[in-house]
Amino acid sequence: MKNRKKFYFNRFLLIFIIFSLIIFLSFCASAQEEKKETEESVVNIEADNVTYDKSTDKMIFEGNVIVTQEDITLTAQGADFDVDKKIGQIKGDIKLVQSDITITGENLEAFLNDKKYIFQEKVILVQERKDKEEKEDNITWNCNNLEIFTDTQDLTATGEVKIFKKDYTITAEEAIYNDKEQKIDLTGKVKIEEQDNKRWISGDKAVFYIDSERLEVEGNVRSGIKLD
Repeated sequence: MKNRKKFYFNRFLLIFIIFSLIIFLSFCASAQEEKKETEESVVNIEADNVTYDKSTDKMIFEGNVIVTQEDITLTAQGADFDVDKKIGQIKGDIKLVQSDITITGENLEAFLNDKKYIFQEKVILVQERKDKEEKEDNITWNCNNLEIFTDTQDLTATGEVKIFKKDYTITAEEAIYNDKEQKIDLTGKVKIEEQDNKRWISGDKAVFYIDSERLEVEGNVRSGIKLD
């Protein structure tokens, strides 16, 4: 009888230890993840001068502004930040650099919590890429407005959109880029020109697959070939 009680007690003790260990490990993993998220959320801002208005909870940075967040570096001449909402209005010589992309523009609204940046006026985005032969195959975007989520690098360009890729020139009223699928959805007066082969195709909508350079066009499709 005593041996049976001892057996049940030892089994209970073993189960208790295992259960406690699982809880402890889960807590450690959760704490580590929370620490990582906290570290990633840090934004550093440098400038020549800063003014803080407590009544509006706004910080105004002037001269050689540098904003860093994770792998993003943003430079400009001036920035007004709503401290509570983490939203900034950026202006003057704006340049955002993140790994393989560089964006410049005249005005920028930055939503730091959402990692969303909205550029306006004379926007130029350069995506550094290489083809299968490891040769430079950059894509350059020109547009009036550009919205990008830097955590995914998905973006939407509107207003006189022009995209240059090697032998291709693409124009549209709107272009939506999906980085994971490596494709561009184009709408509004779409036209794709292939310079070397002197041919073009246009339509209402199109999908351009970047890696394969496959093109799907629909709606009022027209095409042409320039003769020598």
